[in-house]
Amino acid sequence: MGTAVTVTTDLIFSTKISSTAKALQMDARAVSNADALAAVLEESDVSVVMVDMSLGEKAGEALRCAAGHARSPATVAFYSHVQAELREAAEVAGAQHVMPRSQFSEQLPVLLAKYGDRDDGSA
Repeated sequence: MGTAVTVTTDLIFSTKISSTAKALQMDARAVSNADALAAVLEESDVSVVMVDMSLGEKAGEALRCAAGHARSPATVAFYSHVQAELREAAEVAGAQHVMPRSQFSEQLPVLLAKYGDRDDGSA
């Protein structure tokens, strides 16, 4: 199983993602910026990177970091439904999947199960 990395500063949401990943027997890490993400990408078998678009430019940097990495982890960006303009920013930065936070929360177990089973670095 690969590792799921969440780029967020929201401790409560990060804990929810981590506990869902652990229930699926998947490793989970939380980081707050692209530099920390780059370090995790180098040291772990990261299968999916989930980015909180409320981080602004830090979110874009993290998505570009993940999208450009040799291991090609899946990228999922989520945003508050009241900040719909962040959807386009996520797509431009390289997110493969972009969804409102509520949809992301609902689909989290499915996303983690799908990407946690990746063995070859492909979606």
